[in-house]
Amino acid sequence: MTALKDLLAKVEAGEWWGDMPRPACLHTDLCWKAFEGSLDAAKALHDAVLPGWDLQICTYEDDLFEVSVSLPFCVKTYDGLSEIIARAWLLAIIRAMIAQEEGA
Repeated sequence: MTALKDLLAKVEAGEWWGDMPRPACLHTDLCWKAFEGSLDAAKALHDAVLPGWDLQICTYEDDLFEVSVSLPFCVKTYDGLSEIIARAWLLAIIRAMIAQEEGA
């Protein structure tokens, strides 16, 4: 399992990942701030690692947020779902990066 997949599992579980190897491609400080709820950090991370990618945010009645990222004019999206919008965005970013790493 790659470092990004390990990080994805930790973020999905809402767990701290400070004791694990960090993916070299991610800005750890921005990840942590997005995990904690900073939309500014989530946007900065998005701009740094997925420049030019589109963003879509949906809200649900049960206080869940779904954030999707995709290449412009592309149907395939990478999604994150969380009660914290910045964390949902972080999950979508990590999933997109995993797909890029795997050549999908």
